Amino acid sequence: MSTKLTSVKTPQYLMMRDHLAAQIEQGVFKSGDKLPSEREMSEQFNVTRVMIREALLALETEGLIYRQDRRGWFITPSRIIYNPRSTESFIQYVTAQGRTPKSELISADLVEASEWAAKRLGIPVGAPVYSIWRRRFIDGRPVFLEHVRVNAALFPAFLDKDLTHSLTEIMYKNYDTELVRVSINLHPASLTTIQARHLLVASGTLGLYICRSSFNIQGQVTNVDQEYWIHDALEVTLEATKDDSALQKHVFPQS
Repeated sequence: MSTKLTSVKTPQYLMMRDHLAAQIEQGVFKSGDKLPSEREMSEQFNVTRVMIREALLALETEGLIYRQDRRGWFITPSRIIYNPRSTESFIQYVTAQGRTPKSELISADLVEASEWAAKRLGIPVGAPVYSIWRRRFIDGRPVFLEHVRVNAALFPAFLDKDLTHSLTEIMYKNYDTELVRVSINLHPASLTTIQARHLLVASGTLGLYICRSSFNIQGQVTNVDQEYWIHDALEVTLEATKDDSALQKHVFPQS
């Protein structure tokens, strides 16, 4: 029995995607480089702007390029490696990988704990909580928006500290509190309009949601951190063995 091969013509936008991907792999375009405008590429390759846009969207989905509103398309820098089992702060693990972290404080307020926050912090609804919003950067690029709720009872006058620094270090240096365990949930998510605006991308851009609960040595939840990442900025890595007790208890327990 013979098998007949059918020739299927490759869509032109995929051919364009392959051409641009090859140029990225060959170093014609380097990390952080800005690509020519869609109009310029359309004229250079004598194809429609629709075709160029489809090729660019395919590359964006793969994480090879990213788009910033009103600025254009750029080559995506290498991803930061993130180990969910580590208690290192954002500043620590980004710096350790030879990159430059930065935090920008958006707001910091003392509020009453909502039902959601109270459940995760293990405190009554309405108890005092510090609500902190920050934008985090790697090498000057905004990569995630962060909302932290801190148990105010454990950290008096916390809002007087420099909250652009690592909150983990502030807790350790100023309150003699060491974080010894974290509980993490993560899943893909689309960025909302507000999140996207802070990260200079289009609403609906693919993202990664991480919710982290941190515990002190007494087993108390010190803070709950919700992070809304751009999908191409982070690579989650985890090494485990067959006898690892963490696997038996689930790597990502519900917080």
